[in-house]
Amino acid sequence: MSATSGNASETIIANNQTLLNINMSNVTKLTLTNYLMWKLQVNALLDGYALADHLHGSATIPPNTISVGDVTSENPDYVTWKCQDKLIYSALLGTISLAIQPILSRTTTACDIWSTLAQTYAKPSRGHIRQLKLLKNWTKGSSTIDRYLQGFTTGFDNLATLGKPNEDEDQIEMILEGLPDDYTSVVDQVEGRDTPPTIVDLHERLLNHEAKLLSAAVSPSVPATANMAQQHTKQQQLLWQQITQQVSQQWCLSATLATDTTPQQQPWTASLPWPLPILQCPRSLGL
Repeated sequence: MSATSGNASETIIANNQTLLNINMSNVTKLTLTNYLMWKLQVNALLDGYALADHLHGSATIPPNTISVGDVTSENPDYVTWKCQDKLIYSALLGTISLAIQPILSRTTTACDIWSTLAQTYAKPSRGHIRQLKLLKNWTKGSSTIDRYLQGFTTGFDNLATLGKPNEDEDQIEMILEGLPDDYTSVVDQVEGRDTPPTIVDLHERLLNHEAKLLSAAVSPSVPATANMAQQHTKQQQLLWQQITQQVSQQWCLSATLATDTTPQQQPWTASLPWPLPILQCPRSLGL
């Protein structure tokens, strides 16, 4: 037996037959909630290597022995099939999470794994379907649009797998019903159309509206220079009022003490220079 490694798989030569050890490291591990996507990934990968018949049991399995006259011996074609199936069986187990592997303890072939998982996760049951139909109670809340739509699409896909798909129009209606009031404009636009949009189109519209809402929620900050300018202006106005009041009081005091008891009041305060560093008596200023 010899083996050559490649980027995607390993080619094994056994009994002059070529076997493939499929690399499934890029396949998302099967969990309790992603059976549909796991199934699509694995089926597409093995179909690309013309080995999907090991999953579906569609290929004829060679007899394990052959007889020539009175001599019975192991069938080399069966050995080749069995070796290839075990390689696929092992690769499949590697793509299944530890929480699920125990239900596969009695399986012996790749087809056994495939059918056991299908009976467990793709068998329509009233309880499972009823649970998935609770999608109509799914609301956006504080979730992002991406997370909100992901919850719906996963549920829709699972219902389709169970043979209970939702109509496209019903899917769009359920998505719209779970949106908050901030998205009323988008809901009105969609409901005003003669034909409902696709989920992809609706997803794009909702993402754009979400971006607008996030942008509007960020209040524009006033530049620091503007704040300083406004504060400085207020300080100037307050200081100017204090100065004019003090000058007016000094003018009145000077007028009272002067020999000329009837001084002529000039409108000098109106043309007081800015700033006024020293407060002087109006008479000393020659007024």
